Amino acid sequence: MSPDGLATAEGDLERTPFAHLFVYAVEHRLTGALILVEPTGAAHTLRIVRGNPVKIRPSDGYARLGEILLEEGVITAEILAEALATRGLLGDVLLLSGCVDAATIDWLAQVQFVRRMMRLFDLPPETKYRYFDGLDALAEWGGDPAKVDPLALLWAGLREHGERSTRLQRTLERIGAVPLRLHPALEPGRFGFREGELAVIEALESSTPTLAALLRSGVAPEPIVRKLIYALAITRYLDFGTGGPVGAELSSSVPPASAASLSLGRVQLRATVHRVGAAAPDPAGDGERAPVLVRGRRRDRPSSEPSPVSTVSTVTGASPLSGGSLSAAVAAELASAAGLDVGRAAGEPSETDRDREPWGSLAPADEGAAGGPSRPEDP
Repeated sequence: MSPDGLATAEGDLERTPFAHLFVYAVEHRLTGALILVEPTGAAHTLRIVRGNPVKIRPSDGYARLGEILLEEGVITAEILAEALATRGLLGDVLLLSGCVDAATIDWLAQVQFVRRMMRLFDLPPETKYRYFDGLDALAEWGGDPAKVDPLALLWAGLREHGERSTRLQRTLERIGAVPLRLHPALEPGRFGFREGELAVIEALESSTPTLAALLRSGVAPEPIVRKLIYALAITRYLDFGTGGPVGAELSSSVPPASAASLSLGRVQLRATVHRVGAAAPDPAGDGERAPVLVRGRRRDRPSSEPSPVSTVSTVTGASPLSGGSLSAAVAAELASAAGLDVGRAAGEPSETDRDREPWGSLAPADEGAAGGPSRPEDP
């Protein structure tokens, strides 16, 4: 499939921050391709399978594998230059030469994936996005699909770049006076919370403070508290009695991600026998990693990537389609949030679209109770 056709939905990150697009994709277990184009023209293609980001390809070569290998002290600049001069796939060349073991390459490929994902949270608000439902972009590009819990990716991105979201302040203002209760389905390990961040979780578990009280307590630096509460709010792991949390049904199939799994620290090399592989042609200096298997064997190997089938039937609970098609649902909700009328690629948003918020309500559990807080708007 090609991204040249009509997109299922499109917009910009000013109206729909990447964090909200990300949460929507996870919640509805979308399978397709999200293409983001910066004002400079740099493009980023993200492959999503059943709500899980599995591959990302930046057009500017950001976070090349060779750069990470040098930064982590795994190889020297001389070894990298020699490997790239072969015009083969960098990971294969280093494995075949015995310079790096397979476990190290696999781990650093994950580091590369996480870095590239985190960068998407830092894209300027003017960045345009186009989503193509069912598009199998990048299916044959690069190495094996990444397997990182989407909640850990979300928090890693918001931890570093949460202030870039145009909805962070608005969301926090709407829940500022509401008692904050953690949803019982929260698994802190899936977010990869660090020690200081876990202190915020413990404070929420021991009481139901408001955001203002939590900030006054000094339990963690204010920027961390604000971004963490924002992350929990948009994923509904703050329990306002308005539906289950995002991604909770994935907890049995996606391994938890500890803070260590997203660490970018140095790795200790081990002597090992390299795997059988091939150095297929690739542009000099590209430095991308590809599967370390010869083509004939790879065709016989069962794919570790979920097949890009419709995700509606696999979602626990109510379907987001309400009798319509998946494309229509995505177009209606994502395009509306981006200020677009469904069925047209451009134009002024309607008044209904301007006020509509498709990512779930943050109404408190005691809505309407005498003396209780008024219902906050959706984040």
